[in-house]
Amino acid sequence: MRYILTLIFILIISGTVFADESVKIFVKESGYSINISDEELNSAELESKLKQLKFSLVTLEVDYCAGPVMVAEVYVTLANANPTVQDVRLKTSGSHEKSKCKSVY
Repeated sequence: MRYILTLIFILIISGTVFADESVKIFVKESGYSINISDEELNSAELESKLKQLKFSLVTLEVDYCAGPVMVAEVYVTLANANPTVQDVRLKTSGSHEKSKCKSVY
């Protein structure tokens, strides 16, 4: 019984360690958000928030309406906030309908 409790304790600790190692950044048409937050950030605010987090893996979920400048800025922000990032993964989201985008690129 003691071994089972010890194993559960170790799994809980390792689960919280792994949870802090990855972050998901949503790249929107006019701003960014982190993980499940609805707060829209600009690149300076994003950099400030990222400096507070410990992570080595990043998933960039890029909205269809996000322009190339928004994507480039998030890479610069990542490099400034955490130069030791080991992996950046790209995902796309959103619709291809132009009527949903405020700006047309």
